Amino acid sequence: MIEHISEVKVRYAETDQMKFAHHSSYIVWFELARIEWMHALGINYAELEKEGILLPVIEVNAHYYKPARFDDTLYIKCTLTEFPRAKFRFNYEVTRSDGTPLSTGYSIHGFMNADDKAIRPPARFLNILKPYFEGN
Repeated sequence: MIEHISEVKVRYAETDQMKFAHHSSYIVWFELARIEWMHALGINYAELEKEGILLPVIEVNAHYYKPARFDDTLYIKCTLTEFPRAKFRFNYEVTRSDGTPLSTGYSIHGFMNADDKAIRPPARFLNILKPYFEGN
C-alpha cells in the first residue's frame, strides 16, 4: 500500500448556492491528490504524457458525508492498495482539518498510448512501485 496526503483550501469558486463545496470539486481534488501522489514517488505525469503514456479514468465514484465550506482546509489521502495490472484503483479520503470525515471515493484507471490503444503498464512505472508491494 502506498499513500500520500495532499492539502487543499476550499476556494469560493468551488462552492455552490448552499455555500457547500460543489460535489464536482471533490473529483478535482481526487485528481490533485493523485498527481501529488505520483510526484511524491518520483513519477512525473507530464513526462509520462510526453512519452505517449496516458492514464485515463475508467470509473470514478464519491460518497459524501458532510459538506466542506469556503476556506476550509482539507486533507485528501490518496492510496494505492494493489499493484497495478491492466487497470488499477486509487482510493481517496477527504477530511476537514479538524478531522471530520467529509467524503470517500475511488478512481479506476487504465494505461493507454497516444493512439488511444490500451497498453501494458510501463516497466518504469511498475519498477517504482514494486518495492512497496514486495512481500505482499
